[in-house]
Amino acid sequence: MQKENLTKKELKLPSFKTWDLDTKKEVAKIGMTASMAIVIGTSFGMKSKIMKNLHIGAGVALVGFSLWHHMLYQPSKKSSVKVAHKAESTSETVVASETKPKRIRKPKPKEA
Repeated sequence: MQKENLTKKELKLPSFKTWDLDTKKEVAKIGMTASMAIVIGTSFGMKSKIMKNLHIGAGVALVGFSLWHHMLYQPSKKSSVKVAHKAESTSETVVASETKPKRIRKPKPKEA
């Protein structure tokens, strides 16, 4: 009876989608740190096939966590749309992303 209850119970892990942005950023940083530590630790034992495979896997994980971390710091499309709608309603111009003005070179004076 007890074994049946254990097999019917499902593990409910917290959904990735319910994490807030700060939690996702923290998990990405921890993942990058852990995978970097594994890459450095396995670099000393590259003669073993297990260490080579672990080194490569940790390197791939590091790249994945780095890309995820980078994407978490990009402005979301939803927020830029909200800014545009807010600007239209208040009749103010709001620039979603600031760009530097282009430098215009003045012509050099002609020498006589």
